[in-house]
Amino acid sequence: METTEEGRLIPAEEITEQAPLLRREGDEGVRNSHPRLSGARSTIIILGLTGVTFLSCVSNGLLVVGLPAIAYDLDLPDHLLFWPTSVYSLASGCVLLLAGSLADIVGDRSINILGTATTALAILGTGLSRTGMEMILYRLVQGIGVSMCLPTGVSIITRSFPPGPQRNIGFASLGLSQPLGFSVGMVAEGLFSEAPGGWRLGFYGSASVALVLTISNFLVLPFDNKQSTFKWGDLLGKVDWVGILIASSCMGIISYICAILTDDVANIQNAAHIILIVFALALMPAFGFWMHWQGKRGAPALIPNSMWKNTVFVSISLIVFFTWAVILSSELVLSLFFQKVQLLSPFDTSIRLLPNVIIGIILNLSTGLFVHLVQVNYLVIVVSIVAAIAPLLMAIIDPNWNYWICAFWGVLLGPVAIDVVFTIAHLMITDIFPSSTQALAGAVFNTIAQLGSSVGLSAIAVISAAVEKGLALSGPIACSHHGWVQSSILGLLRYHVVCCVHRSCRSPECEEAWSRRRSRTKLDTNLTNIIDSQYFMFEESARKFLNFVHRTQQSSRSRTS
Repeated sequence: METTEEGRLIPAEEITEQAPLLRREGDEGVRNSHPRLSGARSTIIILGLTGVTFLSCVSNGLLVVGLPAIAYDLDLPDHLLFWPTSVYSLASGCVLLLAGSLADIVGDRSINILGTATTALAILGTGLSRTGMEMILYRLVQGIGVSMCLPTGVSIITRSFPPGPQRNIGFASLGLSQPLGFSVGMVAEGLFSEAPGGWRLGFYGSASVALVLTISNFLVLPFDNKQSTFKWGDLLGKVDWVGILIASSCMGIISYICAILTDDVANIQNAAHIILIVFALALMPAFGFWMHWQGKRGAPALIPNSMWKNTVFVSISLIVFFTWAVILSSELVLSLFFQKVQLLSPFDTSIRLLPNVIIGIILNLSTGLFVHLVQVNYLVIVVSIVAAIAPLLMAIIDPNWNYWICAFWGVLLGPVAIDVVFTIAHLMITDIFPSSTQALAGAVFNTIAQLGSSVGLSAIAVISAAVEKGLALSGPIACSHHGWVQSSILGLLRYHVVCCVHRSCRSPECEEAWSRRRSRTKLDTNLTNIIDSQYFMFEESARKFLNFVHRTQQSSRSRTS
């Protein structure tokens, strides 16, 4: 397989975990084709692209913390309680691939401005909602708007900044905007909950800033030549419509099933839902067959099957999936733990979540500045191990303990992996995809992340319901404690995937790539041996942890009886 990197065809086996991070403008094979932008304009471009994602995630955080007050104010039925959150992810996941493909044909600038305006109006509509159904519809529109901004943000950064620290900072800022926006939204809702305007104030403020960003993006985003060369016939000949339909349908069904499982695990027994699951499973091989057919006849293929032979692409996709599955479910359960288990007010909950915001800012900016100076595989392993500690601490926490004993460290260490992985994953995926389909590369990344988030939330719902039924615990305690047990297992599984990735990169298929790195230092060799030993230590640690959980369940049953 060959991929295009800034106008140069390079073999796929040359794309290692280090390659995308070390190339700079002026390196051999890198074409000087980026616009000359002033420092001020570059800053405004990055702020405009990341700002809309930040504000959309702020609205998600506002919704999570303010959901009880919103449900009461809008008379939202219990069976629709999670839909304002779920329908956003559902709409975004279904439209991402379509938006990315269209942006590569029509032009990323136009799609981004349209998405920013749509997001701003949808956030404003959410704040003005008078009924629960109105809010759900506005959240649906917001998901569509954000799906236009996410892939085009990646594409615009790629074509605006040459490889190197400036591009790294752009991707790091995109990464910072999502977890930081969500955390800021949760903190802000705790403050607004006691203000005269209540929960609506946060949405009004976010919509106002989003409208300003729409105007800013219209004025400063650099033009591309795709809009001038676009022909309507290109929509038929250069877009894999069938592949988009298959992939988006599968993604939509999976997201919907995850949403209804989050609402009530018993929904899985519905005959219609079983049919949907079977249909989604059938779409997976159908997508592979269609990609094979498209490649065989030389037609555009959404994600060519040869892409899955690239070890780096597969490994980073798995890491992104599990990282997002852990982080979103962990932050939701954190809010539930503080408010429903420790019975704290939204304001006190917001204060306790501040370390999450601070560490996110530090790590994202540090990653953007220094990621090209370190070996990526070791960096991902380290942050994955650190992030796995957070849910482990919260799984064994006693609600009566002081905040600084466990909860503080759980809040502080939880986002470590996602803050680092986001930048690395974007640099790798955009380098693997051809330069003409950078918006599609961003869409693929965000689709994987959305899928991970949906699966993580539904996994918490399923496990919490099963454990609550088996241990006869009260709802909030069962959901929070055993949700954290589930997050712990997912975090450890992410570490397992990282270790497997490290080992797979040393398989016979990749031996040629590794042979070019035989001149590693003694320290590097020792570190490799340590990682190999940790691979086996992980399995034993996970087994002991699961045995501990099983013994805890048995003792709880005996006390109940």
